[in-house]
Amino acid sequence: MSATLATSALILAFFAFLAVPLIPACSELIRKTDHAPLNVVQQYAGDIRFFADGFRHYLASIQSNLEDAALSGFDATIVMPDGIPCVVLAPDAASHDLGIDSGICARTIVSLGDLALPAATSFVRDIYARRNLEGGTGDQYRAVLGEGDVHLALDSIVMRWVHAVGAIDCAPHCRLYGRVSSDRSILLHPGCSFTRLNAPRIATGDHGDGGSAESPEDTTWTTPNEILERVLHEGDFRIAAREVFVKHLVVRGELYIGAGARILGNTKAQKNVVLEPGVIAQGSLISSAALKIGPNCRLRGPVIAEHAIFIGEGAQIGSPKAPTTVSAPRIEIAENAVVFGTIWAREQGQVVEST
Repeated sequence: MSATLATSALILAFFAFLAVPLIPACSELIRKTDHAPLNVVQQYAGDIRFFADGFRHYLASIQSNLEDAALSGFDATIVMPDGIPCVVLAPDAASHDLGIDSGICARTIVSLGDLALPAATSFVRDIYARRNLEGGTGDQYRAVLGEGDVHLALDSIVMRWVHAVGAIDCAPHCRLYGRVSSDRSILLHPGCSFTRLNAPRIATGDHGDGGSAESPEDTTWTTPNEILERVLHEGDFRIAAREVFVKHLVVRGELYIGAGARILGNTKAQKNVVLEPGVIAQGSLISSAALKIGPNCRLRGPVIAEHAIFIGEGAQIGSPKAPTTVSAPRIEIAENAVVFGTIWAREQGQVVEST
């Protein structure tokens, strides 16, 4: 083979290797086989109440056993269709035998009345309470579904999920590794850790009174009909105390919002965002770093940060009529703050005592 042919073959081989990664894209451009929407499996669709609905469907298979226990007034031990042992607790029974052995309950528990659980027990199967549930100190739960209120006592642990039709009250130092949701409200006391919470009202502190009502300035200050101007600022930017800023804002550096300022548009910064006390923001707040929300701020839109969010005492995010989302890998919330909607700490969230 001559030198010219060898060089030509080498060049052709080089371009052929370059073209190989482009073959799928070229094929898709011609055949267009990937234009249909993705087939999303419902289990991973993000509905925080999916597991609760699935548990109700699971219990439908023993409906006749539940009716028999309610009529007889005696507890019943049965086997679920999948072979899991289950104890059905009658509402009027004098006492209940949960089958606890060495601090472990290996049965599914179905309570037809109010349910009070013993302390320092690990419940490795799911629990259902048709009325209210009162947990014991130091209990560990796999999953809980309550049709009434659910109270988790001091130092409780939730591994998978808890849902209540009523309110959920988590005593200090509960560790909520799974999803926690309520159709009414969630109250977290200092020392509680969490990942994903969803309820019409999520409050922190001993009483959970923070942000219980909208102030007049929250309800009367609404978005105008005209399109807001968009401002792009290189470097750091500061909005003065009590300034009214009626624009969308994108900041390449850090953003400082002075005490009592009012922000009407959406706001985004590539670095840290700091809100001093009493700020009112109508739109979204987004930081590519950390976001610090001072005490008594009132925020209406989504609050998102790529690193961390710190929420000060008495802050209110969202409103009863307009729930929103707070999301970051790490979230710290002081006492007497309230969020209407969803809090998602992708790594860990923590309720801290006010200083």
